[in-house]
Amino acid sequence: MEKDKSYAHLTEEQKIQLLQQLVKMAKADQIFKFVEFKYLTEIAELMNISAAKLDEIIESNKVGPLPKTKLERSRQLYRLTVMMMIDHVVTKEELNLLKTFAIELGLAPDGVETMIKAMDNNKGGMLLNKHLIDIFSIDLN
Repeated sequence: MEKDKSYAHLTEEQKIQLLQQLVKMAKADQIFKFVEFKYLTEIAELMNISAAKLDEIIESNKVGPLPKTKLERSRQLYRLTVMMMIDHVVTKEELNLLKTFAIELGLAPDGVETMIKAMDNNKGGMLLNKHLIDIFSIDLN
């Protein structure tokens, strides 16, 4: 789990948007598993988002403003990848959604599979910011 300070730079809107995307990823395979809910709850707690607000986010289908820098966008896609992989089942729908998120974040969708392989090769799936930047060095917008 990431440390509290990893979310300190995010605005309230960006925190909500991240949670909205995480919820969308968790629901992509039509099965909202407990482990996914638990991860969402832990992330919300780290960002000081109330349980009531998280419930509201889970029920809504909105997605807010996207992060501005390449590093923030890459980290957001990484967090979405963790959500996709947390139940140890990656469906075609989840992978396609992750690639769609990459495009929405202005990142090359081809980098998604490179990132997943890098996560598989690292203990615990952790990637350094520099590694994320290297993977997504080509911007789409």
